[in-house]
Amino acid sequence: MRAAHVILVHKNPAQVAQLVSILAHPDIDCFVHVDAKVDIGPYLFLNQTPGVYLCAARTDIRWAEYSLVLGMRNALAEAISRGSYDYINLISGQDLPLQPAAQFLEFLQTNQGKEFITCYVDPLSGDPLSQRPEALSWWKDAHAHAWKYNLDHWRVPGKYFIQKMANLLLPQRKFPLRGYALAGRSGWFTLSGGALRYAIDFLDAHPELGKFFKYAWGSDELVFSTILYNSPYRKCIADNLLYTDWSEGKPNPKVLRMEDLNTLMGSGKFFARKFDPEVDTAVMDTLRAHSLPALSSDKA
Repeated sequence: MRAAHVILVHKNPAQVAQLVSILAHPDIDCFVHVDAKVDIGPYLFLNQTPGVYLCAARTDIRWAEYSLVLGMRNALAEAISRGSYDYINLISGQDLPLQPAAQFLEFLQTNQGKEFITCYVDPLSGDPLSQRPEALSWWKDAHAHAWKYNLDHWRVPGKYFIQKMANLLLPQRKFPLRGYALAGRSGWFTLSGGALRYAIDFLDAHPELGKFFKYAWGSDELVFSTILYNSPYRKCIADNLLYTDWSEGKPNPKVLRMEDLNTLMGSGKFFARKFDPEVDTAVMDTLRAHSLPALSSDKA
């Protein structure tokens, strides 16, 4: 079993260095995508770390815009082109593992054939699964994000007035692929090499998808879920492996602290986000200590 982590980063090189040190394993590679608007210099040391590669194609990623999908697509495609991996895991530079790397590989081996990408189906689709309480709750806000015109990516004065007028006067947006149901939840996932190739190839072959999602808000939470939910991989889909706390009701998840440690360790997940050394280093040090001893014995 071979796996790769694709890590999207935009700050805190020291935190990224700690992350890749915890993820290190002879059967795991890490591909680090540094946001194009950030100076690459402080990250060049990662090229000297075995099993760690800086992505050559860098994207200027803007929060909640389609540029994030493009950055994900390019980094994931580079990982696929560089090696033969059974699974590829997408995380951010502010995430941490909750279990040792060897245990993560064992889990993937045991669950080979599953695709870990949470998919809540749009209630408008008529799909019976769309009526699950968790799906209805998420789509309560996501419906407007997907089906209304969003012009955040425009760089012109008055764009929000134009956006308001577009949503008042224009017909509701239509999904370009007939018979497809929108699905989404989280932009972070762990996919088999086959499913990931399918998703990237499908996105590349259908530029109309890019045009649709470019005018959605938070399209990174929709694109890969929608493609795979409407694919032969649908029967293999399981919830993702990342713990995230949205209890604060903000656009960004809660920064995790020591007070969250018991919940994290009992979550059944393999990764968590997000962590900030300026907020709480104790929880980061505790998780690092939990993951590294098993790794050391594996290499002995």
